Amino acid sequence: MAGYMSNSECGFVFCYRYEVLNFHMSDYEKESFSPLFTHSLEPVAGLTVEDLNRYLAAVQSVEDIKLDEGELSEGLYHGDAIAGLKKLPNESIDLIITEPPTKPSGSAVTSGKRLTLQEYYDWNASWLNEAYRVLKNTGSIYLLCGWRLSGMYHGLLSNQYKVQTRLTWKNQKASSDSENYKNQLGDIWFATKSNSFQFCMDEKSREENKTNFWPENLGSDNSGSNPAGVYERLIKNSSFKLNWILDPFMGNGTSGKMAKILGRRFIGIDADKDCVIIAMKQIETSQ
Repeated sequence: MAGYMSNSECGFVFCYRYEVLNFHMSDYEKESFSPLFTHSLEPVAGLTVEDLNRYLAAVQSVEDIKLDEGELSEGLYHGDAIAGLKKLPNESIDLIITEPPTKPSGSAVTSGKRLTLQEYYDWNASWLNEAYRVLKNTGSIYLLCGWRLSGMYHGLLSNQYKVQTRLTWKNQKASSDSENYKNQLGDIWFATKSNSFQFCMDEKSREENKTNFWPENLGSDNSGSNPAGVYERLIKNSSFKLNWILDPFMGNGTSGKMAKILGRRFIGIDADKDCVIIAMKQIETSQ
């Protein structure tokens, strides 16, 4: 797991306490201090103070993405997805699985600004363009989304990729606040860089998911993330062991967890540092 953690000892307990006991700071330091977490006194759900002590010092930024003797290194990275994608070499990734945020953040998005539909469209076009560049010619992308944005993603993918199909699955976390029909479906767009792509279904898999409609319960996740069963099925169907899997919006790291369990190599990026730490914990404890 060296790719996910470092052995650096920065005395985080002291740093964490320093953050909490900020009444020792001068007035200038107080004004310029930027907390590492949204609520420094209350670690986010799923993280304890011990987790912060253990993982925070090992968090890497997208600027740390680099080649090691000409080869990629596995890792989880904090930062803007587009900036991270730009650090990856051409045709280096076998499979991308991700769910883009509806409210993106990062260096490519003006802080605190609500995007217009056109700006959101352009932002998605930008990261999908970088994703296309880093995909191998035999590579694939699975893009998870809700029905409201599904048509937009179909159009965006069709501009460059070969759209193979739209998968529809029973999404237990889908919005249910409608006054008419309750939505319990999620869309997954399956697209490839060329028409010569990896597809690895064995006979058992073909029987389990022989259509693009998956009505069975693929699991649930109390954290609000997509269930591990979704990622497991997609990874098995479109990659082999030791292939490179990328999730530029990894959230709490369920995609990375399943990639590691299934023997794939994983790179994950997220603009939320809390999510990166949760992902580090989840992936390490899954081994």
